Amino acid sequence: MTLNVKRPFARLFLMSLLLASVVSSSSGYVAHAAVTVPDTIRVAFFMNGSTFKSITPVATLQSAGGLNIYWRDPQVNLPVTTIPAGQGVRFGMDGYRALIVETADFNSALAVLKKVQVSSNAAFVTQLSKAGQIVYQVTEGAYSSAAGAASALTKWTNAGVASGVKSLQSARVAGPWGVEAGPYSSEAEAKSAADQLGGAGLDAFVALKPQNGVLSYILRIGQEKDGSTLASLQQAAAAAGALNVRVPESNEPYASIRNDMTYNGSKNIAVPMYVIPVSAGAVLRADPAGEGGIQLVERSKRIYRGSMEVSVYNQSLAVVNDVDFEQYLYSVVGGEVSASWPLEAQKAQAVAARSYALFAGVGYQIANVVDTTLSQAYNGISSENPNSTAGVTQTAGEVLTSGGKIINAVFSANSGGITADNKIEIWGGDNSYLSAGVASPDEGPQNGKLDWYYVALPLGDVGYIRSDLVVDSGQDHISGSNYLKVTGEGTAVRSRPQIVSTVEPIARLGAGALVVELGKVPEYTDYSWIEAPMTSEQLLTALNKRAKTPIAGPLLTLEVSKTGPSGRVTEVKANGIAVNVGVGDNLRGALNGLKSTLFSVEETGRYTVLNGDGTTREIPAQSGGLQAVDSDGQVRAIQDQNLYVMDGNGKLRAGTTTPKFIFSGKGFGHGLGMSQWGARGLAEQGYDYQYILQYYYKNVTIEKDA
Repeated sequence: MTLNVKRPFARLFLMSLLLASVVSSSSGYVAHAAVTVPDTIRVAFFMNGSTFKSITPVATLQSAGGLNIYWRDPQVNLPVTTIPAGQGVRFGMDGYRALIVETADFNSALAVLKKVQVSSNAAFVTQLSKAGQIVYQVTEGAYSSAAGAASALTKWTNAGVASGVKSLQSARVAGPWGVEAGPYSSEAEAKSAADQLGGAGLDAFVALKPQNGVLSYILRIGQEKDGSTLASLQQAAAAAGALNVRVPESNEPYASIRNDMTYNGSKNIAVPMYVIPVSAGAVLRADPAGEGGIQLVERSKRIYRGSMEVSVYNQSLAVVNDVDFEQYLYSVVGGEVSASWPLEAQKAQAVAARSYALFAGVGYQIANVVDTTLSQAYNGISSENPNSTAGVTQTAGEVLTSGGKIINAVFSANSGGITADNKIEIWGGDNSYLSAGVASPDEGPQNGKLDWYYVALPLGDVGYIRSDLVVDSGQDHISGSNYLKVTGEGTAVRSRPQIVSTVEPIARLGAGALVVELGKVPEYTDYSWIEAPMTSEQLLTALNKRAKTPIAGPLLTLEVSKTGPSGRVTEVKANGIAVNVGVGDNLRGALNGLKSTLFSVEETGRYTVLNGDGTTREIPAQSGGLQAVDSDGQVRAIQDQNLYVMDGNGKLRAGTTTPKFIFSGKGFGHGLGMSQWGARGLAEQGYDYQYILQYYYKNVTIEKDA
């Protein structure tokens, strides 16, 4: 009687605890504390950095509402000009260039340009006024040294890209050395003075320079490769009527304005190109003059909110987007998760992305983050959608903290059903706030997807056919396996269980064709995947790019030798020897770009055979030919690439006569922290974003900017 009384009470008490847990975790508390979330964030698109290197010789900006251009440096912030709506403006670096040809014929200059552009993205046509006529200089490069430009000039000359074109001067190395004249009272006056000097055969460009807190118009005269000719150039410029000609110091800031003919091509319309010196530290900023963002042509013509800053960093052009932090997240969250996902998943992603972006501070020298997955994918306004924006807005200023500090809230697309252990499996760090080994409802990508059959074809090849394209034939293969019958003409057999329009099927079968069923697998998704068979040569090349000790070929065997707590692979052995590629997550790249390290490997060329004398032989470790006894009792050598064997369980198995490797796995990404598909799964179960975050990140607080 006592037990009968206590059991219901114990169950009721336990149920009360569970309900309290669910209620409290799904209506979490956001603390208002001393964390500071900045108003803006700096995103680098192009920069020659130590951990991020993305180089461009030019940046082209435009905006539907026009642009306001400013000069910015530690001392001043001065207006430069306004670029009309829909018109472009370009920015470059005043470095060393190969001046290939100077001609008065625009079409000839354009023809040379097109030849150079075949193998260079740093080719330009610049318009000048010289000797009473308009001329066009075709240059290539933005080199950091005169030697680099000289080598390029030799290449273009030997290639004959300007052959047949009448040049007004010899091909030469052009550089950033020159003399300065001015200041002039207006841009028009400076332009008139440049034309006057051009009449004397000098290369003269209008330029901007801060002087005594104001921005002055000056001239930069000459494009010299060194300082040896500056004295004579100074005399020639003064003799031609230039005002206050002087030889400037190399660290004096300026921005030359060139008439660039490259961007509009055959239209023969000049676009202003502001050229910044390597050493002077000048920064030019573009702000939208009206509605709409700024298009950065060299970043796939995407349009971004905020301002664009252009400078020279480490002798290369740098382009940085200074943007409202929350608006930056509109794009990041919109690019990271689908617009159709539940709002609570959007909110969880917003808080994680905000925390992740702030963790590193100024992580990239002159920027906080970059626009690639080295930080977070940031593709501008095109990635925004109302649902992601709502997720950001409704969590504005909220971040994840541990011990009062913002955490590195890493996340991945799909953890394959279980989160990773960082210390043992991924990067080796002891991130105590990452929930390792947590079950994650990541199956979402499989919803609505059909299974695929792994089949053997009549001629011996193997591949995958989608399950709705075959039916049971009612017949059995001699091995006991089932025959499937193809139902339609031209049915595709694919190298992995997925339709990829850019990859040709390995075969097409007609209606009624019979194939042998070898197995049944889910469709290839971010949750469950099988890669097409990789050859020994492919894997050896990939492994040796990462292996600290190169693997001597050929690659005969590859096996999983160690796994971590979540089942992720932490070590593989090649030819029986452990391969050292550094941290565990490096295995993804080392194995030819696997989606995750939660995988197994099938060695199709590895098996044990029973010799005619009763001994066994390990293939491929032990060499020698293979022979089989036909159904008529005849012995024949196996010459085909594919073969089929009965395994120890009596099942038919597809093999190969040379080593090949099939990888089967789950998940997409490193698997640490929040799984995005798991967040969706939890949201669909009714959990809110605070529960989701505290499910994937342990011992954390959600704090809001004070």
